[in-house]
Amino acid sequence: MPVDVLGKITDKRIIARDTVRIVIDAPSVAENAKPGQFVMVSQSLPTFDPFLRRPIAISGAEWGRIELIVRVVGWGTAVLANSEEGDQLRVLGPLGIGFPPPAGHLALVAGGIGIAPLLFAGRNWAKSRLFYGETTADWICDLSREKSCEFDIATDDGSVGEKCNAVELLKKKIDQFEHVFACGPEPMLHAIAKLCKRKKIPCAVSLEERMACGVGACQGCTIKTKSGYRRVCKDGPVFDANEIIWEELDERPCG
Repeated sequence: MPVDVLGKITDKRIIARDTVRIVIDAPSVAENAKPGQFVMVSQSLPTFDPFLRRPIAISGAEWGRIELIVRVVGWGTAVLANSEEGDQLRVLGPLGIGFPPPAGHLALVAGGIGIAPLLFAGRNWAKSRLFYGETTADWICDLSREKSCEFDIATDDGSVGEKCNAVELLKKKIDQFEHVFACGPEPMLHAIAKLCKRKKIPCAVSLEERMACGVGACQGCTIKTKSGYRRVCKDGPVFDANEIIWEELDERPCG
């Protein structure tokens, strides 16, 4: 059951270009959080700038605290990223449907800020390996504290790790896995869905959608699936990759 609480920031550090890791003391959120779920976050005081809370994936939850990775992509995320230790944020969550228990050896495939929910999954399920792709070294999140799973890194320009993308990393080792979880840009997820379908490997994807309410009321994050229209915030953000009608997503305008 989601709760709406004020949580104090207990730790904050920069982990990549325009990207910060924030730890918030929020026991009633942390105790029920599962990998793949998210929270809606805003400043503690009522404000019209920004007016709406921002959806942020939970990247970890333990000891009564939740961990969030915030990348600055606009004014709302800039406000959150500029918060300091001791500040309070208003947190609604945990929200959405998370990842299912994996069957066997698990591949985690992250593109960009999609790494956040997969770090939580990697900490939760020991038999996993992370495949992480970014455009260039500056955007790669610091993984030096991650001891939960092994990982492979790729960048488009080859500035760190292999010169390829996360999908190409997965292709090289996919036969070692019985289950795939992925989060990142839609074209990446579509490619992974097709690869897993061809290999007959179960695949769950976490969709990155703009959300206004986070609880399914506004219908602003609706997608088409084989079972009808579904709200990403309420019925997801995690879906069986085979249920999504990818062609519908491909045809949507950007922005």
